[in-house]
Parts: sequence; C-alpha cells; structure tokens
Amino acid sequence: MKIKTILFVIICTMWLVACDSTRETINTIEIQELINFEEEKPDTLQLISDVKDIKIIEKTFKKAREFGEVDNQIVPQYKIKLSDGEYYLWIDHTKTGTIANIKSRNMFYNIRASEEFKEAINYKNK
Repeated sequence: MKIKTILFVIICTMWLVACDSTRETINTIEIQELINFEEEKPDTLQLISDVKDIKIIEKTFKKAREFGEVDNQIVPQYKIKLSDGEYYLWIDHTKTGTIANIKSRNMFYNIRASEEFKEAINYKNK
C-alpha cells in the first residue's frame, strides 16, 4: 500500500511540474503609441519588463469584460503586444478603458483603468 501511495505522489508531482512548465511566462510587453490603426508614432515604443507592471497589465486584460461589436473609426492611443496577441487600447482620464484584439478590432472589451494600470503603461493624460 505504501508503494502505491508513494508512486501516486510522484506521478502527481511530475504532472504538476509539467503543467507549470508549459505556462508561458511574459518577460516583456511592448507598448506603442499610434497615429492611426496602421501607423505607429515614431520613438514611442516602450518595453515593459518590470515583473510587477507585467502582472498589473496581464491582470487588467484578463479581467476585461466583453462590450460587444462596434463599428469604430476612433483611433486608439496604443497598441500593446502580449504573449497571446496584439491589442488596441483606448484610454482617457476616467477609470475605464477599452481594448480590442487587432485581429477583430470591432469586438470591444471594457477594462478597469486603475491608476496602477496607467502607471504600469506610463500613460500620460493628454
């Protein structure tokens, strides 16, 4: 009986280690200011590598709530590259923002644009 228990614990441990190692770790997030949907503003690329800032940005994006499809012509302020894709970001002085995956830019998601998030992306209220 002891051998079965030990074997079970070893298998479970190996499985947990394997699952954890497949999780992708983001080392850098790229943020670029935009002129229009296709054109980036020169000399505005930011590489966010601070672990705390990366976690804040990831958490904000993961908590995004679907708003729905909108035929939008308003140019986003930023393009953000995460491990799971590229996103447009519309943000202002309020506590909310909007994101859309570049591949489906008419499907909008609302985010909570906390001061912590704004600091993490170096947002400047314009």
